[in-house]
Amino acid sequence: MFLTRKASNWTNIAAIKTSWKSLNGLNTDRLAILDAVWKKEIGRLNEHCEILGVDKGCIVVKTDSSVVSNELFMRNKQILRNLNKYFAKPWLKKIKTASEM
Repeated sequence: MFLTRKASNWTNIAAIKTSWKSLNGLNTDRLAILDAVWKKEIGRLNEHCEILGVDKGCIVVKTDSSVVSNELFMRNKQILRNLNKYFAKPWLKKIKTASEM
């Protein structure tokens, strides 16, 4: 009698495993790859901009100056094309600077 538990007290192991693999629906492996690839593809601008996060396919970047923001805006399509080629499905859609938010 005292050894029985209700089914609601138990947690499904599949739910735990999926919570470790993703963060609110975003695969954490993608973020690690994105960080490494960003540094490679952005080149010399890497010293002047930093990824703050990803919001619904939009990379949010903090820049040092408006010149760097303008450079990212001008090379937006090229950078996204180069970043998406490292993933099985293209999932990055836009680059936003922190000032645009």
